Amino acid sequence: MLLDELIESGGNLQKGIELNTKLSDAEKSICQYIIEHLDQVPYMSSRELARLTYSNPTSILRLSRKFGYANFNDFKFDIVLKLRDMHMPKVELNKNDSGLECINKTAQLYDNIIARTKNNISLTQYDEIIDVLNKCEAIDIIATDMNADIAHYAQHILMPIGKPVYVYENQDLQVHASLNVPSTHVVILVTKTGYKRHILDNARILCRRGITTIAITPDDKGPISKCVTYTIKAESNETFVKLRDVIFSISTKFIFDLLFTSLCAINYENTLNSDEFYNKTVD
Repeated sequence: MLLDELIESGGNLQKGIELNTKLSDAEKSICQYIIEHLDQVPYMSSRELARLTYSNPTSILRLSRKFGYANFNDFKFDIVLKLRDMHMPKVELNKNDSGLECINKTAQLYDNIIARTKNNISLTQYDEIIDVLNKCEAIDIIATDMNADIAHYAQHILMPIGKPVYVYENQDLQVHASLNVPSTHVVILVTKTGYKRHILDNARILCRRGITTIAITPDDKGPISKCVTYTIKAESNETFVKLRDVIFSISTKFIFDLLFTSLCAINYENTLNSDEFYNKTVD
């Protein structure tokens, strides 16, 4: 892919752009603008980017195709995601790392994972997910092992919104829920691989029943994504394999935090009144 060629040819992206002969001077200028405005580009149309770079929409489309994309929309989201990822420092644990080094590396790991998780989210799909969660009568979460602990965390933080959340971690109860939850519920399936047989079976049952489902999984193009209504991509990969559980936990908890804050904003007064009533009752 052209992006990889640019990096390899110059050691870094800016240098690669300068040296590359496949790009015209105008295209190099557009690339430089994108690098310098990563946060704004995903919200731009090709016409808007063309205006800001003194080019035209046809040139933007031609550049998108040179990078291997059919259109500017595909190009802008994927290229920005990859460029952001390139600028994140890798976190590697080494033998005999000091306590301070471990603290700093763990903090950097959190920053990396949260940034990647945020970058993976489609805003259009996210708004749809918040809408269905806000309108549903209850949320059911299917998860096992460590994922079930995260699901219970979600159950706790969503309580003030007044939305009942039910967690199913026993496989028999998961199947029972998949066969019986009403269409007014939304089911969230949390899976670190997306390939566990019993999770897939539950997703297929729910799909056949027409239940709205959301998968939180690293593989947004895997088998489970074909069985659910929406997929939110969580992170699980990092240089050090032993950190995968930690990474997935950070990413998934962040996703549930996002869902909470969005639902809280929509139901702000109700959430506030619920907290006040609870505090008065307890006191």
